[in-house]
Amino acid sequence: MEVQARVKDQSLISGKRSQILEGAIQVFKKKGYHKATVREIAREAGIGLGSIYDYVNSKDDILYLFFENYSTTFFEKVRSRASMVADPLRRLEITYRAFLEVAMELEDQVMLSYTQARYVQKDYLKIILKKESEIVEHFEKIIGELGKGPFDPFLEANFLVYSGVFGVLRRWILKPRYSREEIIDYLVQSQVQEVIRRIQGRSVRSSE
Repeated sequence: MEVQARVKDQSLISGKRSQILEGAIQVFKKKGYHKATVREIAREAGIGLGSIYDYVNSKDDILYLFFENYSTTFFEKVRSRASMVADPLRRLEITYRAFLEVAMELEDQVMLSYTQARYVQKDYLKIILKKESEIVEHFEKIIGELGKGPFDPFLEANFLVYSGVFGVLRRWILKPRYSREEIIDYLVQSQVQEVIRRIQGRSVRSSE
């Protein structure tokens, strides 16, 4: 599904929507999604109220664009880093690290997507959940290539995606003590390596 715009210039749409998202982040952080108005978002973004509707039609459009940007940025980073990596062990680590980095880079968008999604209309929520499912499926495919483990790859993949936003959802208590790199390294080592250990341990026992 594509958010419709009244203007046709794609570069203009991209620039203005980025501006709108930045303004919306500030308003949503202060007031929450439910209480925020498009007028307030337009004011924070430095765009006229009439002009904002040239690029989005509603608040739901804006929240959907948060998650779309998150998903797109993740897959672009993964494609640039892991598309040519044949070894699934290495590919899983690179992919998970890319997921963590994107979550940290877009932390405000991620936080709003997870905490405010309950306010989105059902049709949009289905699309947002589908985009998250595409990320889960990407991890599931790689985990499946590692061999049969004690748990279903779908379950393992879901937990990786859930754990991947740990640094964002707990940022208020982690940031004063740990750098972004320390949190990412911890999660890669504790989560990915644990998945690999379980699968490799199962494979060793099965061959005995």
